[in-house]
Amino acid sequence: MTLPTLSGLREILRLALPIIASMASFTVMGFVDTWMVARVGTAEVAAAMPGGVIAFTLTALPLGITRCVNTFAAQAFGRDEPDEAAAYAWQGIYFGALVGLACVVFWPLAPGFFSLFGHEPEVLVLEVAYFRVRLWGIGLSVMIGALSGFFYGIHRPGVALVGVLTANCTNVVLNYVFIFGNWGAPRLGLTGAGLAMVLSFVVQLGVLLGVFLSSRYRAEFSTRLVWSPDWSRTRRLLHIGWPAGVQGAIDILGWGLLIVMIVGQFGKEHLAASNIAVQYMMISFMPALGLSQALSALVGRYIGRGEWETAVRRVYETLCICLVYMGLMGVFFFVFRFSLIGVFSTDPLVIQLGANILLCAVAFQLFDGLGMTFFGALRGAGDTHWPAGFTLAVLFLVFAPLSLGSVAYTNLESLGPWLAGTANVIILGLGFCWRFCQDHWRQIDIFATPGPADNTGAEKAPGAMRESPLVGSPE
Repeated sequence: MTLPTLSGLREILRLALPIIASMASFTVMGFVDTWMVARVGTAEVAAAMPGGVIAFTLTALPLGITRCVNTFAAQAFGRDEPDEAAAYAWQGIYFGALVGLACVVFWPLAPGFFSLFGHEPEVLVLEVAYFRVRLWGIGLSVMIGALSGFFYGIHRPGVALVGVLTANCTNVVLNYVFIFGNWGAPRLGLTGAGLAMVLSFVVQLGVLLGVFLSSRYRAEFSTRLVWSPDWSRTRRLLHIGWPAGVQGAIDILGWGLLIVMIVGQFGKEHLAASNIAVQYMMISFMPALGLSQALSALVGRYIGRGEWETAVRRVYETLCICLVYMGLMGVFFFVFRFSLIGVFSTDPLVIQLGANILLCAVAFQLFDGLGMTFFGALRGAGDTHWPAGFTLAVLFLVFAPLSLGSVAYTNLESLGPWLAGTANVIILGLGFCWRFCQDHWRQIDIFATPGPADNTGAEKAPGAMRESPLVGSPE
């Protein structure tokens, strides 16, 4: 590892800042939603987390797949094959449309599923209604992920930023209208927040599609010529993308479903405190995720150009930025933890519980930055299978047993699952760092046809990618 260079830091930030701004804007949307819903009641705040978490868990797998359009677009961009970048974006759009249609099957299953959590009746009714509205936004989110991945991969993150900002402004206005029943609209409460979010996704998708199909991108990337469904490209996208999607879904499952199921049994105050604390964790998580996505685009482009050592330098330069930011956020959470929770609730129990949860965030901040940095680097290289398997193993061997054990054998109540989550983040961060240092990612060719000869990447295709000069002979 060498010291960061000014030119490297500048390149990272030039690409990452618009992505970070997009993530920050998304965080603001979550804050606004939670703050407005909190004006309605504690039950609504409590119900928003389970309904939103389950909806996002269903979104995570297909969204993880289409976000890997970033990897394909970046490497195609580095190989000077711009039409390939657009072709993979189209496959992601088609995949998202199919996912949206498939989500209809979850509508009748919602009441029975949420009843399994054992939440209070008033919370259960709100959870089901909110979740059903959010279902309509899943396919839209997946298509947005494909187009955003395309713009990140070709190093035009500003387009995605405009789409996010437009959507979030729309969401704020529609929240005001539908949550509180203003301007002649019905007062829908939590359901209104879900409706506002779905409609804002429609606006965001429209903005991204408009730019994608514009004359400029048609001329530069042939976006109107490579629209045909292509099973070979879709197969490659699925092969690289499904592990990333599984990894994301598992992560959400651990932090969301397990916490909702376990924390919810202690009452709506515990659930509300967890929801509020998560909003603050997003302040640290989303910018780090933006750095991770920018790093995927940079690593992919340099691999496509055969500049392997430059890719490695960008990884460690990104790590420096991420650790500094996450460390500062840890200090912020520690010093102001009571005041931060008090912004959303005046209930003393909720404030105390939320402050304790923020202490967990303090403990795992640096490890979260470590994990997101190296996961972004691995994804940019197409090394997605091992991280998914490792995340699954940690979930079932560490996170779940510790969560359940803390409830069964301690008096920690809702804090127990959060301590288990802290251990989960620490192990994942160290594991992803180790994987990157093993250098297996140097031997993966994402453009080759997946086959049984290579169960971690794809088979080498003649001329498909320039081999790393630091790896001996090709596999």
